[in-house]
Amino acid sequence: HSLDLQAASAVSLHVRRFRLMPPDSATKWLEACPTADLPPGARRLVKLKSIEIALFNLNGTVYAINNRCPHRRGPLIRGFVDDRGGIKCPMHGWRFALRDGTSPRPARATVYPVKAENGSLYLWISPPEQERE
Repeated sequence: HSLDLQAASAVSLHVRRFRLMPPDSATKWLEACPTADLPPGARRLVKLKSIEIALFNLNGTVYAINNRCPHRRGPLIRGFVDDRGGIKCPMHGWRFALRDGTSPRPARATVYPVKAENGSLYLWISPPEQERE
């Protein structure tokens, strides 16, 4: 499977809408996986800079969220994706928006900007997060 041009455009649109988009820098964008490895409807767990990140392709838009639920560190990659673009932790059902990590609960999940380029998906991992994990 591979992402078609329309799906790749959706990935780019998602990145451009990200509110606090960092400046484009080759030293901060890290390659996560080939776009072909994450067709629409798929999910994939990657590890970058010792951080587990869950990738979800929802109808051609790719989202990246820290795999560990901020509540009790449950694996979000195994969670239930709802039709509103949220992920529910499989341990206690806490829901987080894949778009920005917000939750009706008193917690916020870490999400990462995504870009598609040259047949690969790249994630922006900020230096402070690299040091924390």
